[in-house]
Amino acid sequence: MRTYIWWLWISLAGVWADCDFIRLSKRSQGLQYDEHALPQYADIAAQLSLCKTPQAEALRHQLLYKSGLIQISIGDELRAMETFQEIVNSGETSNYVPLSQNRLQEIYQQFGLWDKIGSSPLRDRYISLMEALSSHVDREEQVPIELKNELFDLSPFSIELRVLINDALYYELSKTLSINVAQSIIENYKVVLGKHRRHVSVAEKLKIYTSMSALQLFVMAVPPTNLMSCLALDMDYRPCRELSKIVSKINSVSPPFAAISHADQFLELNHFQWDKLLNFYVGDAKLIKYNGLGNGKNNLGLLRRLQQVLLSDVLANRPLSQIKRKWTLPTSGRSALEVLQDLMLCEAYDQMLNLKTADAYFNDVVSEKLSSDEQAILNGFVNNFQSMDNINEVLHNLWQDFPSLALHAVRKSLKTLLSRGKNVGGSDRDQVWALLENFAKNHNWETSSNEGVVGALRTIASHTKRIREEQAKFQQQRQQQQRQQHNFFRQQQQHSSPPAASDLSKKDLYKVLGLSQHASAKDIRKSYLTFTRKYHPDKQGQLTVKEKQKNEEKMSQINEAYEILSNEEKRKEYDLQRTGSRGHQRRRASFSNGGGFPFGGGNFKMNFGGFS
Repeated sequence: MRTYIWWLWISLAGVWADCDFIRLSKRSQGLQYDEHALPQYADIAAQLSLCKTPQAEALRHQLLYKSGLIQISIGDELRAMETFQEIVNSGETSNYVPLSQNRLQEIYQQFGLWDKIGSSPLRDRYISLMEALSSHVDREEQVPIELKNELFDLSPFSIELRVLINDALYYELSKTLSINVAQSIIENYKVVLGKHRRHVSVAEKLKIYTSMSALQLFVMAVPPTNLMSCLALDMDYRPCRELSKIVSKINSVSPPFAAISHADQFLELNHFQWDKLLNFYVGDAKLIKYNGLGNGKNNLGLLRRLQQVLLSDVLANRPLSQIKRKWTLPTSGRSALEVLQDLMLCEAYDQMLNLKTADAYFNDVVSEKLSSDEQAILNGFVNNFQSMDNINEVLHNLWQDFPSLALHAVRKSLKTLLSRGKNVGGSDRDQVWALLENFAKNHNWETSSNEGVVGALRTIASHTKRIREEQAKFQQQRQQQQRQQHNFFRQQQQHSSPPAASDLSKKDLYKVLGLSQHASAKDIRKSYLTFTRKYHPDKQGQLTVKEKQKNEEKMSQINEAYEILSNEEKRKEYDLQRTGSRGHQRRRASFSNGGGFPFGGGNFKMNFGGFS
């Protein structure tokens, strides 16, 4: 009996100690409003529940409500829902009961728990929209974006909605391996794992992480970051463990994805061991291993087979899906990883000076990523230097999306130029060199440390420099020849009579200056200055050799016309020569047209008396 009384005393003493309301109240006032204080909120609330007084219960409701708000702020709405439910179901009254009820209604709607809300127009609308969504999936139809958006607005955290939307997205993925579709699927899984992590089993989480990793690696060609989450959950999970080893090997021999796909970073890619990349993908490197994959010729073939195995499994066995239908991989089109592999292999073979092998990977990407018109323009230029007017835009767009392919196109053009010499089809050789030089300049190749870019730029620079030197030498010789001709002409004018009619009378000097024969001296001067500005070599921009020759000949004619017409005496002599020449031509024409007299031609006879 004494022992029982002693234990009763100890228990009551403990309760009285836990129900020290004043102490608990003061302690609650010092609590911080953040996630780290949640254990203290829970501890004080638990002690207050033992006090059984209205004041203690009101303080407990207050602490629970604040806990619920903190849980909402860190994205743990389902735990907040349990906290608010504890207030509502306590059977006690306080100001925090109706507040908690309002919070619960919001959470129920966000998570699609419409059965807890009861009948309402919003509930009816949600049910109707979900039926429409299910109908689209059953009929294997693409879901309208408006339908998805309205459902997300109503219940953004509904696990049922997110999984059904993913079923629809997987169907789209079975038609085309779209990066955007894969990203949307991953985002939906992140919502499920983030909001429902306590309600999704470990086995389902592992399947979700594996599916997301496969989508990231093969469809999106980005680092499969979800492998780390998978292994953190279970280090011995075989699919993630084996895939992680393969990814590590790929990373060890491959340049960063951005260095291949982004122009700025491609310019900075240097000292990369392209021979190791070739050896891993198409050489005799150790073959990758994955459960059930088997052997193959090389790792490139094995990786593409692994892609087919993993993506087929994801499409057929979609995590959390309640729909039994199994979808399959598309029969056409290629994944982003396959395109990236082709880009890397094209650049690797280019770096190893094997343009012919690189060309096969180049053509695979170009045939899929460029339109037929763009392909025609690109091939016409690199092979025969056609489509000069349109190639700049095509090369620019190619550089922005696939810089290594644009560099390969330039390399092919250089090879064609160097092998054909001056015979470059329908285009002027100097124009082609100038186009390549401007392309390199406009895309900042001079700042690059990429060995491939530097090599191509060096070839372009050396040949354009030689062309400019040739043009300068030719220009110098032409100017010297013009000066000599001009001096000789002036000496001849000073020591001899004006040119014979047979020389100048055949030239229409007025036509050269665009004038009539009655033009004034002022008109002649004005026209001369106009044509000089137009055709003078110093007034021209960058021209081909042929264009420069044509301009120089035109300028020589202009100078000759002005030399004669600006001098009053020479002009009169020239006009007399042209007048005499035209009269002589008319007389010759008259006598040559059937006789010498205009009376019937050669049948005319005259009788002079008796003479015969």
